[in-house]
Amino acid sequence: MKNIFKTILFSVLLIVSCEGDDDGSPSSGGVFDGDGLSGTASYSLTFETNFSEDSFPTDYPDNPTFGPILVITHSPEISIFEIGELASDGLKAYAEDGDVGALSAFISADIGEENEGLFVLSTTSAIGAEAATTIDITVTEARTRITFLARLDPSPDWFVGVSSFDVVNGNELVDSEMVNLSPLDSGTASGNTYEAPAEQESANISTYQGLPFADGPFASSIASLLIERNDG
Repeated sequence: MKNIFKTILFSVLLIVSCEGDDDGSPSSGGVFDGDGLSGTASYSLTFETNFSEDSFPTDYPDNPTFGPILVITHSPEISIFEIGELASDGLKAYAEDGDVGALSAFISADIGEENEGLFVLSTTSAIGAEAATTIDITVTEARTRITFLARLDPSPDWFVGVSSFDVVNGNELVDSEMVNLSPLDSGTASGNTYEAPAEQESANISTYQGLPFADGPFASSIASLLIERNDG
């Protein structure tokens, strides 16, 4: 395992389309008209970690961090990761080494030019084991799903995340939802310690159970994500 962490502080628009604005968003204001989202809607994502040594004493690493933090707003047709499926090469690079560039390039290549404008990727720097940060995002008619990723460093290939959260709930937009985050194993590198050597494997993405996080079959929450609409 490479314990190389890349602190990245930037927000990058990967693919731009939709007539009108340079950020790929329609020019009208965001409302829900009964048939779907019309225009845009603004959300804040507050990521809070609770990965303390007191709560997780087994093999607790020195100066653990989460990140670089990655948020992708995308169309329902796009999937960044799914529990129970194999990780893509892009997710492997991110989960093992924090390589955002490799993941974004993989997504762009996988989608292709015909789907231009169907996802936007934003990223910010890592945070500590007991910290919080807020990221503001915009969803559009074409991009109503949110995928969130934060790699745990050090680790073989562990991360926390939310896959394809839908801001549309029936006939309305979600106002607020809290998601508790348990450690996920990308299945690309074996090891059950934070400093495990880089031994490659090919297993499905799964919720990590057992030590060093919990001495038993139940996954432990090590962070949370609060998704709140801020223009409603």
